[in-house]
Amino acid sequence: MTLHSSEEKSILNEHIKDCEVSLMQLINQRLGIVIHKHQVPELHKTILEACHKFNCTPETYMQILSNCSFDSPVLMHLVSGITIGETYFFRDSHQMKLLQEILLPQIIAKKRKQGELSLRIWSAGCATGEEIYTVMMMIHEMLSDRRRWTLQLIGTDINTVSLQKAMIGNYTQWSMRTIPAHYKHKFFTEEDNHYQISDDIRKDVSFSYLNLNDDYYPSIANGTNAQDLILCCNVLIYFDNFHIEQLMKKLSTSLVTGGYLILGASDPVVLEGTNLVSHHHHGIYFSQATEAKKTAPKLIAEDKKLTPIKQAINKKIHAAIPPIKKTTVTVDSSLISKLLNDSRWHDALDNINSYDIKELKSVFLLNAKATALANLGKLEQAAECCQDALVFDATNKHTYFINAVILLELNQLEEAEALLRKTLFLDHQFVEAHFQLGLLLLRNKKYEAGIKSLQNALDIAKNKNPTELVSEYHGLDYKQLADILQNEINLYVASQGKNNGKDAKN
Repeated sequence: MTLHSSEEKSILNEHIKDCEVSLMQLINQRLGIVIHKHQVPELHKTILEACHKFNCTPETYMQILSNCSFDSPVLMHLVSGITIGETYFFRDSHQMKLLQEILLPQIIAKKRKQGELSLRIWSAGCATGEEIYTVMMMIHEMLSDRRRWTLQLIGTDINTVSLQKAMIGNYTQWSMRTIPAHYKHKFFTEEDNHYQISDDIRKDVSFSYLNLNDDYYPSIANGTNAQDLILCCNVLIYFDNFHIEQLMKKLSTSLVTGGYLILGASDPVVLEGTNLVSHHHHGIYFSQATEAKKTAPKLIAEDKKLTPIKQAINKKIHAAIPPIKKTTVTVDSSLISKLLNDSRWHDALDNINSYDIKELKSVFLLNAKATALANLGKLEQAAECCQDALVFDATNKHTYFINAVILLELNQLEEAEALLRKTLFLDHQFVEAHFQLGLLLLRNKKYEAGIKSLQNALDIAKNKNPTELVSEYHGLDYKQLADILQNEINLYVASQGKNNGKDAKN
């Protein structure tokens, strides 16, 4: 829409004001984000920009937002306008000191004592990546034997523009304004007042799109399970009380026992209904996960209600478990599946272990047990369950797939790739196997092959009934899956294009 007069601009502004309440409701519905009174002027500005950018009226803009996919430029423009992507290295010096002097050394010492040389850390709402890169630099300073460790640090965000910048790892002086000189000189290369983070830091940090309002985490599938540390700073301030409670519950089940959750100073803290306990250290509050309370299966056995995107990609493993064969003992597979879908890993294990798995020769029980153990971080035991399952059925594609995801967690990338390809040999239409193979290839910097695998998954999803549920992704329909796949493809294509341009310039 082209504005030719001040009168037309005035009319547009009035239309925007008329749509503001409805738009705020729509934002809350789609993203779980609450627009507060002081944010309304910025929202008004964002709508005005969108009407110019996409040549539409406020009413048409509302219609587009109601029906567009999550990778739509219109929705992405809105997300960028209503979320704060500004961050910098070593932000919140008190939190960084707590991490550097107390929490990270405690986690590392505990892992050494257990003989588990691995660290899993998640920055939920990572923006342009400075926070998770800061933590990685700290870890490099602390671990003289870091080559022996498996470091899995992930950053997720809803803003794909910010994620693209995080993946590239190139920053301006603004992001560097509080970083100690030692870190700047050791881990960055400066050129034209821009700072490129070293590949040694970047290679162990991965980034992906994730809307915390969706119900598809924690899961071994995207690395949001069994975290030693979660940083979720200045994220809860965007949500209403209901979504905060749900988000806190999911974050708490994403931690290993003893794992830590750190929120921003302005974030509300809701511990009710979680397994978190609050701690205080020199003005900083943080939470620690305790042993999850077990719930008697009979209390939830009758609850058949499914959430809109129940466990989506992250819980795909659960729904991928094939039906069991009839035996003299009836296995309550629906209850076990529900316990897994609700992230009740301990309850699921108790139920599974009440059966004689070897006597039943049940692939379902073994795959379910592998899923529960993997999400608790007991990866070696989970892999053993998969091997036992293959003894009973050496052609079960779901077992190969679960085993592949577990090996990805163990950083056994070649073995994982072989199993994913075997899964696809057994069923070339296995959407999730294409998806995971694509992510693995991208992780190994095989960008062309990785994007091709993601495109294969997208093509399969698009050829399905858009409202049909994806059997491997419990509660996720093919339209939603296609949106997620398209988002991942766009993210990697864009970031690679910018990297190639930078390389060409150099």
